[in-house]
Amino acid sequence: MAKILIVGSGDIGGGLAVDLAADGHQVWGMRRSDKDVGPGVTTISADVGEMETLIGKIPENLDYLIYSVASPDFSEEGYGKFYVTGMKHIIALLKHMNAQPKRVFFVSSTSVYPHHDGSWVDETTEALPTAFAGKKMLEAEQVLHDSDYASTVVRFSGIYGPGRTRLINQAQGGGHCDPEPDLWTNRIHRDDCIGSLRFLIEKDMQGAKLDDLYLGTDPDPTPLFVILEWLKDRIGDVEPDHDVPNVSRRGSKRCSSKRLQALGYKFKYEGYQQGYEEILVEMGF
Repeated sequence: MAKILIVGSGDIGGGLAVDLAADGHQVWGMRRSDKDVGPGVTTISADVGEMETLIGKIPENLDYLIYSVASPDFSEEGYGKFYVTGMKHIIALLKHMNAQPKRVFFVSSTSVYPHHDGSWVDETTEALPTAFAGKKMLEAEQVLHDSDYASTVVRFSGIYGPGRTRLINQAQGGGHCDPEPDLWTNRIHRDDCIGSLRFLIEKDMQGAKLDDLYLGTDPDPTPLFVILEWLKDRIGDVEPDHDVPNVSRRGSKRCSSKRLQALGYKFKYEGYQQGYEEILVEMGF
């Protein structure tokens, strides 16, 4: 069994840590609070943005490290601290320890693609972000690639699932966007985020050759108008239509996860209807 450190043990990282521990691996979950990550996981309380809190906290002889932090602030400063500086801190400590993990994984985002024309993007598409979020994500990716550790970046699209009900709330409140031109959106259920990361780790353990980059997104890119109208029909009693704020600022692209699927990953939720139906039932609709 492997020794695995999850740096950033929130919804995705924490769920992954619990699943890997249940598989029999020795797992540590790092988070800023001292709240237990979950059954079988050793909790480490530290802040990646503050080096002094990290000293002496990295376990010895790690086989895998998964960097899955989330900035508490949607700001350039927050993203710089928790993604770029945090990654630099972790890499520096691994180097100082002469650690030789088999692979380091980084949970990134499709926000590195600024496309607004509905075009398809995949791992071969050049990332030229224009907003701070994508720029900082890409900078953190580069820090990892420059470390010389075997590494894999997974760029997730919009994550939804239990507790992530933004679109449902918009639909219930009468959120509307124009049907033309299509405003393409991409999403992945949080269970498939956890599932795909677990799958990639298992593949590496089995000796499969992993690429350095995968897009994690379900196989069903869908216009925002279609999803909102489906949700409103499913909910039934919604407020009168009004424009979704800032809809014109959204990117419009179709993300492909064919590389991940070709490796053998099977999505639990292949389209938005499956995932949102479960959430709606849990919400009492």
